[in-house]
Amino acid sequence: MFRSAAALVLRQSVRFQSSEAGILERSVNRVQILGRVGQDPVMRQAESKNPVTIFSVATNEMWRAGESEIYQSGDINQKTTWHRVSVFRPGLRDVAYQYIKKGVRVYVEGKIDYGEYTDKNNVRRQATTIIAGKEILD
Repeated sequence: MFRSAAALVLRQSVRFQSSEAGILERSVNRVQILGRVGQDPVMRQAESKNPVTIFSVATNEMWRAGESEIYQSGDINQKTTWHRVSVFRPGLRDVAYQYIKKGVRVYVEGKIDYGEYTDKNNVRRQATTIIAGKEILD
């Protein structure tokens, strides 16, 4: 037990020192969602940039609160979270725009991206977007 903990600390220490030497470490930015499309996809193209297909997906989380979860009594609560999905890959972008419609259940794999933009009133806004990667299944 002690040996494995010591080995883990040693490995982390070596990784930390190697990252200081300019060696890039691997990391993971991956998200998977399964939900319903909230609006028909829109294809947009900014000046001198590739087009992008954008749509939203709703995911629901349900839980029971109250008396007892064992006997399944109490109130059922639900929280809906909306996710913005952007599709840049040429083949996937066109298929998503053509076949995905409002209300369809979809599975999206991709990465999460945080960015800023300026709206039409010149106000800086923050946006969280899922950049669709390999697949979108309906």
